[in-house]
Amino acid sequence: MPELPEVETIRRQLEPKLVGRTISDIEILCPKSFCGDPKKIIGKKIISLTRIGKQLSINLSGNYLILAHFKMTGGLFFKPNKYTRVIIQLNKTHLYFSDLRKFGWLKLFTRKSLKSFQKNLGLDILSPDFTDKYFHDQLLTSSRPIKNVLLDQTKFAGIGNIYACDSLFLSKINPTIPSKNISFSKSKVLRHNLQKIMTESILHGGSTARDRGYIMPDGNSGTHQDHFLVYQKEGENCGFCSAIIKRTRQSGRSTYYCPHCQK
Repeated sequence: MPELPEVETIRRQLEPKLVGRTISDIEILCPKSFCGDPKKIIGKKIISLTRIGKQLSINLSGNYLILAHFKMTGGLFFKPNKYTRVIIQLNKTHLYFSDLRKFGWLKLFTRKSLKSFQKNLGLDILSPDFTDKYFHDQLLTSSRPIKNVLLDQTKFAGIGNIYACDSLFLSKINPTIPSKNISFSKSKVLRHNLQKIMTESILHGGSTARDRGYIMPDGNSGTHQDHFLVYQKEGENCGFCSAIIKRTRQSGRSTYYCPHCQK
């Protein structure tokens, strides 16, 4: 599933090619993949692309915008493929929404309705308001395992399984520890490492893991998977202590960790 770094990479790659272009038509090949009346945005110009967490907004002239949520395997591309579900025709180019599993979607919102839709999202991890105090205060509100809390988008927008696993490893925090038991000093380290790893991943074009659930709009793969610390490394030696990396299940998700470094 595309997480914050992957969606930010998509935004950065699309924005210079889309801003200023006008929507001339929308072809919906899979009704499940597009919600709203496309006629409302025909003739509208793309003015900017913004992101909060894993959600991408294509902001249009007038009162509407297109919100993209990629879920497991969705993506926006400059070329069609066999999983193309929606075609957005623009002057001199096309934008294709593709999705293998059909869980992702494009939806039309007004600015007011988007604010209501996103009201329960936590702060974006890269927001300047995502401070040490905000982070620790949120951790204190839950007795669930820290790994599960990190994935809670109502608390922190943008963290997914890859970056939760690697950030906890880098911070030497066991993923099963109750969130409220994380000290302020430990939470500062974890917040720093979350932002550090995500920023590095953006520079690497995001992570294209083994399932290839994410590739960039130009069709290229990200390279951050070459820098995973523990994610998808079950059975391999820890890069810090040489212990064997383990995998467990938490709320239906695979969690990768080092039993020595993350006691």
